[in-house]
Amino acid sequence: MGNSQSMEKVQHVVKEGIKIYKTVKSEQEQQNNHYQQQQQYSHSSSSSTHSSNYHPSADIDDDDEYASLRAQAHEEAEKRNACYAQSQEAYSSGDGARAKELSNQGHKHDNLMKQFNQRAAEHIYSQKNQGRASNEIDLHGLFVKEASQKVEEAIQRCQRNGDDHLVIIVGKGLHSPGQIAKLKPAIIELVKKYNVSCQPNIPNPGCLYIEFGKGTGDLSWLDRLTDRMSNDQCTIM
Repeated sequence: MGNSQSMEKVQHVVKEGIKIYKTVKSEQEQQNNHYQQQQQYSHSSSSSTHSSNYHPSADIDDDDEYASLRAQAHEEAEKRNACYAQSQEAYSSGDGARAKELSNQGHKHDNLMKQFNQRAAEHIYSQKNQGRASNEIDLHGLFVKEASQKVEEAIQRCQRNGDDHLVIIVGKGLHSPGQIAKLKPAIIELVKKYNVSCQPNIPNPGCLYIEFGKGTGDLSWLDRLTDRMSNDQCTIM
């Protein structure tokens, strides 16, 4: 009975490790794109009929702390994946104890990866948004999940403050191919949840203009951007 319960625990740990491995695979791919692509940002100084305190964001290439934290997160992700793969092999070969040990090691590397990424996100967000108006945020350097969290926080803050709009700086799509495909459902979910309108390239290219009290508005521009992305012409983050 004891051996049976022990094997069940091992199976549970290994299965959890495999589950985490699969669910975070997209995060690793996102990080790979982040390091393989040259990060370049360019902003137009053109104006529009909407007034804003918008000002461009500087490059993130020169931020050594940010780069170091992302690199450490990337290394932990590689170690995590190696542990999970080896754990699955050990389990398949009948070595349950080794499989459990490797799976636990994978969990530790996964937690470290998340900690490094969180520190990187908080650092770059603080740097990019220092001195900005409360109704303007810059998401450069953030992954989609991190960016979505900051957008929600900003929307809630603007609603509490009674602001009529929020400017979100996402960039003009000069790195991280495929990000628009991931950002699209996040944008749609946010505008539906908060009943706000969302328009691109206002007040400048690379921005999203969130307007409160206007309903969800026309989101067909998201489909057009996605179509362009499929032809490797445009991504926005």
